[in-house]
Amino acid sequence: MADAFLEQGFARIERLVATAALEELRHDYDAILRREVDVPGDRYLGGLIRQVMNPHQVSEVFRDNAALRSAIEVAREIFEGGKPTRLFDMLIYKGPGCPDETPWHQDLSYAAMPFLGAGARSSGRALLQFWIALDDVDEETGCMTFVPGVYRDPLLPHHVAAGDPAEEHRLLGITDPERNLPLRDAVACPLPAGGATVHAYNTPHYTGPNRSRTRARRAYIVNLVDGAKRA
Repeated sequence: MADAFLEQGFARIERLVATAALEELRHDYDAILRREVDVPGDRYLGGLIRQVMNPHQVSEVFRDNAALRSAIEVAREIFEGGKPTRLFDMLIYKGPGCPDETPWHQDLSYAAMPFLGAGARSSGRALLQFWIALDDVDEETGCMTFVPGVYRDPLLPHHVAAGDPAEEHRLLGITDPERNLPLRDAVACPLPAGGATVHAYNTPHYTGPNRSRTRARRAYIVNLVDGAKRA
């Protein structure tokens, strides 16, 4: 796992958590979507895509669950020990027929307002994002897609793709990805429910619209930092 991650800047995990353990996550996820639970960070990314920040602040299920514990174990391997610590978590939902893509971007770009300038670097092992599928996901419903190897390079130029540049929930995208990325090398990562991907903060990634008319795409996302290095 760690070797694949270091080579590519991401790894695909066929099964992070057993299907049976997903039911409590789905239950609380859907309650939040229906706004039966009030989450201060419930908003629309770029005014387009439903995003709920830090559900663990209001839900005991998201505070501690089997998926989170498994992600911490994977992170410990990538960190070569260390102390994997949750930085934040979020839910990103694309319902059936959602027309909006999440453009090619690098998470490190969100480190400044409206975006971090091109040329910045990030250690591949400093920050990790786990993208956990609560539904079977493929290219039709908007699975994660990565460009391997590029995470070692300086941050690419970004722009505000949608939303207010002064708002935290702006949507960022890599400027001219066709020119700045070797998109011919892009790797789509379909997953069964309970599978996950993990990537570095400088790894370019993309998710397409949900073109299915019947299938939802519920993603639970956990960002982990090596707390031992932050101390």
